[in-house]
Amino acid sequence: MDGDAHPPAPVDGPLAASTCWLLGDAAREVAQGMEKALKGEALRRREYGVLVVLETDGPLSQQEIGRRLAIDRSTMVHVVDVLEGRGLVARTRDRADRRAYSIALTGRGRAFLADVLHPAAAAVQDRLMERLSREDRTRLNRILAQLVMGA
Repeated sequence: MDGDAHPPAPVDGPLAASTCWLLGDAAREVAQGMEKALKGEALRRREYGVLVVLETDGPLSQQEIGRRLAIDRSTMVHVVDVLEGRGLVARTRDRADRRAYSIALTGRGRAFLADVLHPAAAAVQDRLMERLSREDRTRLNRILAQLVMGA
């Protein structure tokens, strides 16, 4: 077990029967795994999230990305600075609001996501989910989507 990792919930008793506790443990495992996987790339999980949002829906304002990922304004500025410094995103003045910035994924950012970051994220997910069948993974994803998106 890593020094940053915490012991898993007990296999019996109230915590083992607590969906909220178990979801928290699973989320913590994923977050720690992603941080470890991205450390070699000098990135954090939140930077990966910004890149994925831009890949899916971009370009977007810094404020909109921060809102979607629950990243506060000052942290969002730092995240974009890091990503822009690596050439993964481009920051330009928003045409609709000259006080705001529009953030777009660069070609280099797209390639980095496809070649490095998405495979790293998939490996973290596979390690956590390896004991589940494909059907259980699909069912779990559907249930989690219902919880967080109201789907």
